[in-house]
Amino acid sequence: MLLLASLAGCLDVSPPGTTFASDPAGARVLVDGRDSGWVTPCAFALDKEETYVVSFSLVGYTPREVLLVPDGHCGLINWYQGVNGVKSTVRFPILLPTRDFLFPLREVQTLAPGRVFVRLRPADS
Repeated sequence: MLLLASLAGCLDVSPPGTTFASDPAGARVLVDGRDSGWVTPCAFALDKEETYVVSFSLVGYTPREVLLVPDGHCGLINWYQGVNGVKSTVRFPILLPTRDFLFPLREVQTLAPGRVFVRLRPADS
């Protein structure tokens, strides 16, 4: 049990892929015109190197579309991240993982936006 508690700080608990939500909830999510099988709120993974048009439709409301585009960025691992919250006067990354010490540049590929929220408007009668 103690081992699991110590690893909890190392686990990534963010949902995989892109998250979708709408107001009101329950809108059907279509990706490039095809039904995804999901309704809002939901999260699912899409290819991070493709561009997608995501549509939200709900009976009685005007459909909305959102464009998801690939977004890559590169970041530098800061040595102060190797301290892991421990108060220390040492200016060397003692607790930094070896991989981050040897390769401090990290490239992250995602879709932008990573979280999508749309407010659906009632359809004109």
